[in-house]
Amino acid sequence: MEKLTALLEQYEGVIYNELKKMGIYKKSQDFDDYYQLGCIKLFDAFKTCEVDALKEEHRYQFVKYAGQRLRWAFLDQKRRDRNLLDHEDQEDDFQMLLTQPFEENVAFMDVFMALMNQLTLKEKSFIQDRFIGGLNMSEIATKRGVSRKTVHMWRKGIQEKAQFLKNG
Repeated sequence: MEKLTALLEQYEGVIYNELKKMGIYKKSQDFDDYYQLGCIKLFDAFKTCEVDALKEEHRYQFVKYAGQRLRWAFLDQKRRDRNLLDHEDQEDDFQMLLTQPFEENVAFMDVFMALMNQLTLKEKSFIQDRFIGGLNMSEIATKRGVSRKTVHMWRKGIQEKAQFLKNG
């Protein structure tokens, strides 16, 4: 326990530095969660590092090692948070559709079918994978055997064809 306290006192700045690089500041609502994750990953780095981080001659080597471990952990967590938000948004949209009156659902289906008639087969598969299958962009790319850039191009094509929805 004493070693972990000493480690945190000596290397807490590494956590703050990596949080700053990720754009997570003290006023962010997620700061405490990411700080706690940073402490855990700092301790993990201490356990897995091949050198004694508490010795001054290994300080720079440990800072580099721990910084990389923290950066990866923060990136992974941001990715998980983003995917969770994507799935929550999809569920909210579906729940909203179910609670709307029947007439609005019929009108929506008419507009949706008009859009579907304009889409290519690949764009239709994107709609199915994204909204029915609940897949994210990377998962669609893997499933369809294409790059993420291609999947983004499909989405852009759908958005361009759906402009008539905005224009009325």
